[in-house]
Amino acid sequence: MKAVYVYEQGDPSVIQIGDLPVPEVIPKTVLIKVLAVSVNYVDTFIRSGLYQTQLPQPYILGRDAVGEVVSVGDDVSQFADGDLVWTNSMGYDGRQGVTSEYALIPAERLFSVPEGVDPVRLIGAVHSAATAAIVLQDVMQLARGQTLLIEGAAGHVGSKLLCLAHEAGAKVVTTSNCKDFSKLRESGSSACFDYHDDRLFQKLTEQFSTGFDHIIDTSGEIALQTNIDLLALKGVITLITAPRMSAFDAQQLYMNCQQIKGFVISQASLSQLQMAGRLLNKAFKDNLLLEDDIVIKSFDEAAEAHRLLDNKKEKRKIVLVP
Repeated sequence: MKAVYVYEQGDPSVIQIGDLPVPEVIPKTVLIKVLAVSVNYVDTFIRSGLYQTQLPQPYILGRDAVGEVVSVGDDVSQFADGDLVWTNSMGYDGRQGVTSEYALIPAERLFSVPEGVDPVRLIGAVHSAATAAIVLQDVMQLARGQTLLIEGAAGHVGSKLLCLAHEAGAKVVTTSNCKDFSKLRESGSSACFDYHDDRLFQKLTEQFSTGFDHIIDTSGEIALQTNIDLLALKGVITLITAPRMSAFDAQQLYMNCQQIKGFVISQASLSQLQMAGRLLNKAFKDNLLLEDDIVIKSFDEAAEAHRLLDNKKEKRKIVLVP
C-alpha cells in the first residue's frame, strides 16, 4: 500500500512516500481504506522531534483519518464492512499513523461518520473540535451562565470553542480581526473586540469590570499577566499553547483563588476522546463544527504540507487524500 512515513525525525525532507505492507487485522481492531487524512501542527511536532513520543519503525505520519471499513477483527461488533468511520488518536504513544491507503485502528478509537455528513469537512474539523470539547467539558467544566473570553476566536480551535460554549449556555466574548465579527456573532459571540486595538484590554476591563470566569488564548500571543488581570474572582485561565510571556504575579493569583490549567490533546485519556467523539458526532449531525476552509492535497504533497505548517504559510486546514 502507498504510505507517507519516516525512519528518523527531522525537517520535512525526511518524509518518504513508498509501499508498505497492508496491516493484518487482529482482535479488537478494524482495517479501513483511508479516504482522507488531516495535517495538524502536532503532526509536524512529532515529525521534527519537538514532541517526544513512542513511535513504530517506520513511522507513518498522521493521527486523524476518515475511511471505509474493509475488515473487522474478532470481538468487534459495532462496525461492519462498508461503514464510514473516523479516528483522531493514532500516530503517537506507540500507535501507527494513518497517512496510508489502509490503516489498522483499535475499535475503541473509531467513530461512525453520521449519515449525510461530508467526510472531508468532518476530518478537517476533528482535531480542533475535539480539543474544544474536552477543554470546555473536562478542563474548564464550563457552566451555563458563566462568562468566557476566547482570544483569537476566528481560528480553527477558537471557532469550535465559541460554537460549543454558546450551545452550552455560556456568555461568550471574543477577540479577532474585525473582518470576522459578523461570522462570530452568528456563531454566538455576545461581544466582539478587535485584537489589533491598542486599547483592547482597557476596553475589556471597563466593559467587564467583574472579570471573566474563564479565559482561553488560542494564539499564545497574550502575556499571562494580562489575562490574569482580566480574571474574575475564582476565575480560570486554560492554556492550549504556551503564552508569549509566562511571568506572572503569583500572589495576585492565589489571593483571588484563581487557577491556570494546561491541556494538550496528546495527553487526553481514552475516555475523554470517546466523550468528545460522541459530542462531535451529535454536532456534525446538526451541521455544526464542520470545517469549511480546507485545501486538499495528495499524499505525494505531504512534505510540502508540512513545510507550509512549519513556516506558518497556510491558515486553511490541509487534508491529504491518497
